[in-house]
Amino acid sequence: MRPTLSDFSFAHLERPDVAKLLASPIWYFDRKGEITAGQEPWIKVPVFYLEPGGKERIYVKWDPYFVRSLTRYSDQGLIPALSAEQEEAMAVLEDTCKRHGFEYECEVGDIQFVSCCQTFHSRTAFVDALPPKPPRHLLRTWVGTPEHEGGWCLPFHDSFHPKRGGIQVDSTPPTANPLVASGGTD
Repeated sequence: MRPTLSDFSFAHLERPDVAKLLASPIWYFDRKGEITAGQEPWIKVPVFYLEPGGKERIYVKWDPYFVRSLTRYSDQGLIPALSAEQEEAMAVLEDTCKRHGFEYECEVGDIQFVSCCQTFHSRTAFVDALPPKPPRHLLRTWVGTPEHEGGWCLPFHDSFHPKRGGIQVDSTPPTANPLVASGGTD
């Protein structure tokens, strides 16, 4: 896990050219089919950006899979392919995260709260314990408090919505079943 402000600071100190590129609105991200009528199947935003309204909190949008999966559109000429500079920036960012990140091992009963807008995070593979021990129970949820209820101003179109969080396509609200948990992977 890695706080993004630190990653941006390290990148800025070590490679200001890369920090500038990561803060430029030249990055295409795959919507992965979560498209409302009239939207493109991608969005174009910077990787690092400041909170709207001049509060100067740094936010991040990053998942290399959501950037690299767009070759199906760049191969058709619908969006530009990643430039050599972008490929290098991605490598520098990943290396910075590896050098300055840490691992956190969850124990039974642990709860972890992570803001995807401020923290890079990932999970490693796991194998469930053998019976009679119960399998791991992982419940992921998106928590979003609208600004008028004290939530942070987010750089997303729904920052002012009374309900926020989850993926909503057209007028179909997001749904989740809290009784369904993900299982293990080898």
